[in-house]
Amino acid sequence: MLTESGTDSNPSVLPIVPMKPLSQCKTRLERVMGTQDRADLTIGMLRRVLLAIRGAGVEPFWVIGGDERIRNISRTLGATWMEDLGRNLNDTITKAFENARMREVSALYLPGDLPFIKPGDIHQLIRSAQHQHNVTLSPARRDGGTNAILVPHDLIPYFRPELGSNSFRKHVGTAARMGVSVAFYYSGGMGFDLDDGSDLDEYEHMEPGLLERLMGRKPGDINRRPLDL
Repeated sequence: MLTESGTDSNPSVLPIVPMKPLSQCKTRLERVMGTQDRADLTIGMLRRVLLAIRGAGVEPFWVIGGDERIRNISRTLGATWMEDLGRNLNDTITKAFENARMREVSALYLPGDLPFIKPGDIHQLIRSAQHQHNVTLSPARRDGGTNAILVPHDLIPYFRPELGSNSFRKHVGTAARMGVSVAFYYSGGMGFDLDDGSDLDEYEHMEPGLLERLMGRKPGDINRRPLDL
């Protein structure tokens, strides 16, 4: 088990999952899903992310921000939930990483919308960090995004998250300017985040019944509007 009292051979990592209030989540799905369905989908994906962290035996882990429903599911699944820390996503992650540094643990950013993530992804990502001697990044499969950032605690003061457009390239560049090595971890569980209606169709083809399972619905109970191409 990876805990806050880790050793050199069993490094300590603090997973951090930032969230927004459900009313602000997955707005790019508005054309195909109603407000309640988007909220249920968001909760279902967050549940998978937290179960993967818990299943990997990494503790403690934090969920930062969101609303009452996010707070409740986070605490139910064993996470420490706290109010938003910053002005925006990158500010929140920067402050959360600094909290990890003060605890002398490495910081792991994970988004809450990885529907295929498994405990093995968490294990392999941490293993890729070579006992916390390098920055480890997982790219999104498209759009140039970053779906995981693991920073050793002694490098946190020098590494600033830049999530947003082309963030993966920016993060690689930041590590290069720091003069530290970078490990890359690729997997379907880490690479496939869910952003828009085309993702819904593709992921349903990859795992039939995915939406029903994520949302806790019976087959046919999800009212999706057709996606205009």
